[in-house]
Amino acid sequence: METLLRRGIPTSRQVLYTHAEPTTPRDDLWVLMEQWINPHRVPAAGSTFDRMRGMGAWLKEHWGGELIPFQDVLLAKHPSHRVFPWHQDEPYWPVDTSGGVIAWVALDRVEPSNGGVEFALCSHRDGLGPAIDLHTGEAQQGTTAPLPSLAGYEIVCPVLETGDAVLFHPRTWHRSGVNRHAQTRRAWASTWLPPDARWNRDRAPRHPLVGRFEHGALVAQPYTTEGTR
Repeated sequence: METLLRRGIPTSRQVLYTHAEPTTPRDDLWVLMEQWINPHRVPAAGSTFDRMRGMGAWLKEHWGGELIPFQDVLLAKHPSHRVFPWHQDEPYWPVDTSGGVIAWVALDRVEPSNGGVEFALCSHRDGLGPAIDLHTGEAQQGTTAPLPSLAGYEIVCPVLETGDAVLFHPRTWHRSGVNRHAQTRRAWASTWLPPDARWNRDRAPRHPLVGRFEHGALVAQPYTTEGTR
């Protein structure tokens, strides 16, 4: 992260509105999180490419079955940042997939009091929900899936030491609270999909990658991209 900052590599500036623009202005993503999307695509110093390769090899050995890399994100939660509301990751992607896994790695000690990640256990079994407006916690305009109630789920917030990882399904509902410590809480998350995953622009029609891939093509095929935004 320090290398990316020194090189002037820009952070993401806004939450993905993958279905429709909000009707009222939204704050910058900075009020929720500092993050770099796809640093494994950054040339030379600051890239997480080798880390992605290592994670892929570990998942193949321990998770079972072949998985392909989809994206990775470097995350920093500062004490000034707001709550990151309940959401699933998959609804933001222009992808049809039979599963997948997200590996969320703590780069600092993570606990409930510094913005630890909370998970609704087994919530992925209830299917795909809406893409969430992360500034409001409500479903984005243009989505059709209903916003579920998480009242019946067991909620856990694991304490993680530096280097610990949590693996979870892309449809698992999760959130993070406020960081009440003076220090920043950092993490690295990588997303992995099965080889049969295919691009589907209808799933997230305003995603930045729409137009850079062939609808229906395998995600494993290369696509064009620009920078880390």
